[in-house]
Amino acid sequence: GILIVIILAVYQYPLYHGADSMADPLNLQTDVVRQHTVPRFLLKHFSAPGKSKRRRLHAFDKARGCSYATTPDDATVRNTFYNLDDHPDRLSLEPLLGIYEHHAAPVIAALLQHRDIRRLTEEERYKLAVFVAVQRARTFGEQQRIAGMVSVLADKLAGIGATADQVTDVLGISPDRDIRHVFLRLLADQAPHIDHYLNKDWYLFETTADHPFYVSDNPVVLQNSNDFGPYGNLGLAVRGIEIYLPLSSTLMLALYCPSIREGMLQQRQDIEFLLACAPHCIPAHMRPFEMLEHIRRYTDYLSFPLSQENVTRYNSLQVQFSEQYVFCERNDFTLVEKMLADDERYRTGPRFKAG
Repeated sequence: GILIVIILAVYQYPLYHGADSMADPLNLQTDVVRQHTVPRFLLKHFSAPGKSKRRRLHAFDKARGCSYATTPDDATVRNTFYNLDDHPDRLSLEPLLGIYEHHAAPVIAALLQHRDIRRLTEEERYKLAVFVAVQRARTFGEQQRIAGMVSVLADKLAGIGATADQVTDVLGISPDRDIRHVFLRLLADQAPHIDHYLNKDWYLFETTADHPFYVSDNPVVLQNSNDFGPYGNLGLAVRGIEIYLPLSSTLMLALYCPSIREGMLQQRQDIEFLLACAPHCIPAHMRPFEMLEHIRRYTDYLSFPLSQENVTRYNSLQVQFSEQYVFCERNDFTLVEKMLADDERYRTGPRFKAG
């Protein structure tokens, strides 16, 4: 069952535009034991040269409450994490993930060089959308989130008198045995989500080396300023969603719901109307020309230079979504320590809560 589902999902999953993208048979066997949940090439963009030839970055372990130096080769490693459990032929999604990384790495490298989202070709944008979708689904934190959701539902059913067998029948899986299979199946079947990423407005946010971005073991993070009450606001297709993936210590990819840019266009129209027809009605604190310049970055897809305060805000999302580890080029985790002191829930990544 799970093997067939994964293999079908793999062969239905387009790597990029083109009919021959999966023409060659894909070998799903691997001898790789140390498997990275965040690719090494991405982590290298958050590292600096060390005393030896190996590059170094700093990590904060939220579970232990301490920081330490590590390398892109050693960070986010989990043994045989993408392998099908106990399969005699060592079948694994690791080779497929390696292909996606191979396609995305040069796209990200080019962005780090020219720092202009408008220069992405349609094919490059597609490859990066695939990478973002897969990166969000491939982490240990995502597996833990799935396990937590299943556990909450199982407890609810048990609370109304369901037996263990009845819980398994209702959920369609065993809460004790099938979490890994669910995780791998969902990871392999990201194709339906690609359009959600492609349909967003894409931007680049920039900071300086003095105030670097964090990245984490769960680096694709979501935010939404809209409140939809009990329905939640963090779905990929939810109005107002903002999706972020740090690409280096000084560059971050932002994917925004089109409603945000539409709101900016309306705001620009309102300001231009006031300037033309009723300048005496503009409040002194409004600074309309500064606002228009800020709005132009949204409307024209220009990069955003961030203030230190904004960098802190986006770094806090990495802390909030990280399952255990936060990484930074510099050994400065004051923000992590403060957030953990303020709220113990940040010791782990987000968890499903029953209503």
